[in-house]
Amino acid sequence: MSFSCQETNFNNLCDPKSKDYLESLVIRFINFDETSHCGVVLEVLPPSYLICPALIPKPNETFFTENFETDGNRLSFSANPALPIGISFSPFSNSIQGIYSGWKANRQTFTITATNPKGSASCTYNPAWMGKLPFKTKQTNCYDGNVPTPFIDPSCAIIPGQDGQTQKGIPQVFIGPSLVAGEEITTDQTTGLVWTSCQRGKTGIGCTSVGGTDFTFATAQADCAGLNAGSGFANRTDWRVPEMEEYISTFDYSLANPSINQTYFPQSDSWNYKTNTSYAPGVGAYYPTFIDSGIGGGGYGDPHRLRCVSNGTQPKNKRLQNNNDGTILDLDTSLVWQRCSAGQTNLTTCSGGTDLVIDWFGAISYCQGLNLAGRTWRLPNVSELRSLLDYYLTYGYPGFDPIYFPNTATAVAPAVANYWTSTTSILNTENAFVVNFQFSGGGGDVKTNNADNHIRCVSDF
Repeated sequence: MSFSCQETNFNNLCDPKSKDYLESLVIRFINFDETSHCGVVLEVLPPSYLICPALIPKPNETFFTENFETDGNRLSFSANPALPIGISFSPFSNSIQGIYSGWKANRQTFTITATNPKGSASCTYNPAWMGKLPFKTKQTNCYDGNVPTPFIDPSCAIIPGQDGQTQKGIPQVFIGPSLVAGEEITTDQTTGLVWTSCQRGKTGIGCTSVGGTDFTFATAQADCAGLNAGSGFANRTDWRVPEMEEYISTFDYSLANPSINQTYFPQSDSWNYKTNTSYAPGVGAYYPTFIDSGIGGGGYGDPHRLRCVSNGTQPKNKRLQNNNDGTILDLDTSLVWQRCSAGQTNLTTCSGGTDLVIDWFGAISYCQGLNLAGRTWRLPNVSELRSLLDYYLTYGYPGFDPIYFPNTATAVAPAVANYWTSTTSILNTENAFVVNFQFSGGGGDVKTNNADNHIRCVSDF
């Protein structure tokens, strides 16, 4: 008796190994064909519900995946409005994936729809994609505790934890001046903002020709709007007066007189500049001073310098999240904050105890020793603490949201109530920057002041 092996009949339509079987299966899957094929039915289940992912913060420029819950199958997904560049629906599962790289946290709410030929279902998706960290201050030196003549401490060992040692944040990345249609512009690659390289009133390559450089609130608005005539300044027709926070993004805290990099912004005057951010309607507006990176406020009619900006407008509402453990997450900056001022004992109402008012050295030490929510804390640098200022909720008076930061320190004049930062003032190194949340301002204060300045510590996400 002899035996022989029989080869597979590759023309057998029901042989799972045959080419015809596989091709038929693929065609039926694509066409949503539910007829039985060799005993196999590719059933199509319509979605009766779609549940969007919970609001879980996703770090900036980090790959993520979030899943949708549904009872349907063989679904295709769409978003209205369209998802931002870098984020898409997975072709292999009911999920969304990608990398978010916006300057600020996502503000867009999406309607997500899952569809197959038998039906569709939708849900509302409000993702917590976080923005970028605040900019580095560019300070690299530490200072000892001598007042009035502090010295540079190269090892940062005398007062550890100050800005010159931690150097937290992301670097500024400017390109320019770039010559476009005969005009010079400077582009911030992190924020996406495009600036006039020259302050208004200065023109020419390198900003060497000088005309009138003083602007009121009204003439500043007219000047920036005038750049949009015809084909626009540098072929752009979206120029406007900058917001306060946008000016702050150009500060260089390692410089003074002026406190801005003059490679990218040539011949900038060391003076106050006009903003579009009002502290009271019809009265006055905040201004940045590029003398020493300070923040102040002046009347609409005050003569200030001006630089115009283009390429979109920044969001004016904060995205904050209460972690219910005595901390607040700022989705815009990916930073976690001490909710209550140092010394307040009730972490729900930020009451009880006594606000800790202490000198700069003590403030740095306090944050390093803070035991809260299992995090590692530090005294924020000036760029970090200023990122909390809210100029729009109540015109910056006060410059914080009392729902998230109740009982933040304010004072009745002539008393003051500021918050320490870990950043030394280069203009006068016996001073450190403070932030005033009552009036959304702040400059430098002597580091030995133990009567006026409060503490709010920060941690990385």
